[in-house]
Amino acid sequence: MQQLNLITSSNKTIMYDQYCKMLIGHPYMLSRIISCFVEEAKHLSLDEIKKLIKGVRIGDKIVNPHFHLMDKEAFIKDEGLMCYDIYFYIDLPQLDQSTKRVYINIEIQNKTSPGYHLVTRSIAYSSRMISSQWGREYDSENYDGMKKVYSFWIMPQATKSKDGCINQLKIAENHLSVNYEEKIENYDKEEQLMIYLSKGHSPNDKYESYDEILMPIGALLNNTLNYQEKNEVIKGYGLDDEEFEERMRDMCNLGEVIELEALEKGTKKGTQKERIRKNIEYVRKMMTKLQMTFKEAIQFLEIPEDEEKEIEEYFKS
Repeated sequence: MQQLNLITSSNKTIMYDQYCKMLIGHPYMLSRIISCFVEEAKHLSLDEIKKLIKGVRIGDKIVNPHFHLMDKEAFIKDEGLMCYDIYFYIDLPQLDQSTKRVYINIEIQNKTSPGYHLVTRSIAYSSRMISSQWGREYDSENYDGMKKVYSFWIMPQATKSKDGCINQLKIAENHLSVNYEEKIENYDKEEQLMIYLSKGHSPNDKYESYDEILMPIGALLNNTLNYQEKNEVIKGYGLDDEEFEERMRDMCNLGEVIELEALEKGTKKGTQKERIRKNIEYVRKMMTKLQMTFKEAIQFLEIPEDEEKEIEEYFKS
């Protein structure tokens, strides 16, 4: 906690986003995403998938022989720089004793209308994931070495009308003239999944489809739910992991700090008396809920020295 009051507001937001990525990148979440949506893993149980990704932490490079985190920044000359939230590949054992490697990208996008259609950005990400395999998986002598890519886009701030919508976009074959059927494995190389969730969704209402993954993700990324509410949902869906709970608690605490700071800045437009009253309230919350000392709370809120003395007198009385 002492480290939190040494960083700027923008860094707090970045740190909060990083917590979200770490939690979505936890084996519990990844295994459910893979189980629900990755065709090459449909025959595997959740436990089997978890074993393939066991121990992953976003930021590490190599986890085990089956699961590799990729660099989150991909630069290709004349194509520019692309930054991923979560990017990895996983080798999935098949029923015929072979292994299929798939590349997976997961993005958490709060702005559903950033000035362009997100699905076009998803296509760009999938295309980069394919082109970046050049020289590693395939080349001009062996295009068949190309591996399938999945790009997931999770939008936790979607409108209520879109809540629970999952749109799948993939390459399809159409026979325009004469019926010759290409083997699906020859062209089924990319897939985008657009997942829409609303923060207005009640934790008590199950989704009609894919509830086993939509509810945990929705609760985790819902900034209107507190730690206890999030944890109750997560535990109800089978997660019992101290590290996950600790990170989720830290994320919720940091989110509350950001909200308190935003409110504090808003009070600067009011009178000094009203601002002091609000700051007393914020200091009390930070001391009780976030276990900060009085000095840490004062420093974090950047309260002027003259107001600090008045607030300190209040707590001494």
